[in-house]
Amino acid sequence: MKRFIFLFAIALLMPPAPQANAASTAQQEIQSVQYLIGTWNCAHTVGTFSGTYTTTYANALDNRWIKQTYDFPATSDGPPMQAEYFMGYDEPHQAWVRFGAMTTGQYFPIRMTDTGNGWSWKYESFFTRHRPETPGSDATFTRVSDSQYTVNGPTYKENGTGPLVTEHHVCKKVS
Repeated sequence: MKRFIFLFAIALLMPPAPQANAASTAQQEIQSVQYLIGTWNCAHTVGTFSGTYTTTYANALDNRWIKQTYDFPATSDGPPMQAEYFMGYDEPHQAWVRFGAMTTGQYFPIRMTDTGNGWSWKYESFFTRHRPETPGSDATFTRVSDSQYTVNGPTYKENGTGPLVTEHHVCKKVS
């Protein structure tokens, strides 16, 4: 009996074993991507078109979201464009989400899947008759280092009717 009481007392003093599948919190996940905060210069190619743009990441909405702002300079084909995106972590679903809107009127709800060094993105549609669900991912964000990342995808018809092209972006942190 004394041995049982001794073992029981030791068990009470031991810290609890860590849970193998502990759920992530939004705060933990947002903290894990703080390397993004700052300004990045990016170069991109899409088919025969290439250019540069600046994107800035900042904590937003009580540090539960990251706001990304894009600034695309004017080109020979059109005026400057801007975009704003919010990335956050959905605790109940244990998944990242991203929502964006552009000065062109386009908008994008995106599901994100953590790949360990970035995300794969799946563009969603509120109107499935216009964009049927397709398997897989549409684009992949890859963290190369704390000061560089790449985005490959999506793939679509150039100008809506031309040959298939895939976006390629390389971004480097400047501040």
